[in-house]
Amino acid sequence: MREPEQNSIEPNAALDTMETIAPGPPEHDEAVVEVLAAKILIDWLRNRQQLLIPFTLDLGKLAPAEVETLVHAMAAAALADGALDGKERERLEGALQSVNADDRQRAMLKELLEHPKPLAEVLREVRDVKTGALVYAASLLAIDRRKPVNRHYLRYLAARLQLPQPLARSLEQRFRLAG
Repeated sequence: MREPEQNSIEPNAALDTMETIAPGPPEHDEAVVEVLAAKILIDWLRNRQQLLIPFTLDLGKLAPAEVETLVHAMAAAALADGALDGKERERLEGALQSVNADDRQRAMLKELLEHPKPLAEVLREVRDVKTGALVYAASLLAIDRRKPVNRHYLRYLAARLQLPQPLARSLEQRFRLAG
């Protein structure tokens, strides 16, 4: 058997050679790191805000106070253009069905269409972004967005609820109902 050949390079010399061939990582530029960190934070916050809003609106899973606020918001939205015809009543019935409204909630909406609560009073009950988004979503389901007056109403509502524009657009895409 032959013995392995001895390396004629000393260990310290080998380390010096490796350092010149493969230098360590370059130093970080703090300005670049701060810009990247800010971008990551902004994207995370946008995503977080979208995740706060449920993809479905189910009245059976909400607190009674929230349900009442949403039914009031639907009535206010349905009456935003000043009239309620047969087509709008059908739209409301479809909206109630899509949010799993029970008979009591249907009766409440019917009563509110005859004697609506002022919008300012309805909006006073909105205390956080989540409830504001739910109110906006319920309003989207209740109206025909093809009518200019209803689009203006939605812009006004989003402004009063202080919903960020990307959130309002996201809700408009999620809660489409024949209009």
